[in-house]
Amino acid sequence: YVTNTGSNTVSVINGTTNVVVGNITSGTGGSFFSPTGIAYNSDNDNLYVTNRGSDTVSVINGTTNMLIDEIPLDAIAPSGIIYNAANNYVYVTNTGSNTVSVINGTTNALVETIPVGLGPNGVTYNQNNGDVYVANSINGTISVISGLTNTVYSTIPIGINNNPNGVSYNSTNNTLFTTNSNSNTVSAVKNK
Repeated sequence: YVTNTGSNTVSVINGTTNVVVGNITSGTGGSFFSPTGIAYNSDNDNLYVTNRGSDTVSVINGTTNMLIDEIPLDAIAPSGIIYNAANNYVYVTNTGSNTVSVINGTTNALVETIPVGLGPNGVTYNQNNGDVYVANSINGTISVISGLTNTVYSTIPIGINNNPNGVSYNSTNNTLFTTNSNSNTVSAVKNK
């Protein structure tokens, strides 16, 4: 599944033949910023797509490839998204409002909105404890959200001049990695 920001669609590619077998409309408003991020819920075979132009998350059934829901967010410019299997929540970074939206992975209901750093973009989670890590590009930090309480309990400095955008967690060595667009570097942070 590939998000196409210029056409408000998600392309479906056959994993065996590598041929595009369909396109699903996602997002409204005709913005070239819709859709952007995509995440997969392995528990119910749903895909979640962030739509920056309409400030929504589309839900696509992975079996039928049909749009089944569009969740309005009380936030601006959703971009990054992950499904946290540890707690069955979907986490959405909202770049324009400096928040993370939390969606219930069963009901598709918006559960809460968490304030984080400035310009949140990339997001990942720790499979071992359910913690969620958010790369805040403008103030150069990572917000650490407890998967149990959905509150920020720590902030890790990466450097304001680094502009961290992407973030990934390696469970083998318990290390976070961020891609830093301003410094053309990758930061490695040992998780405590």
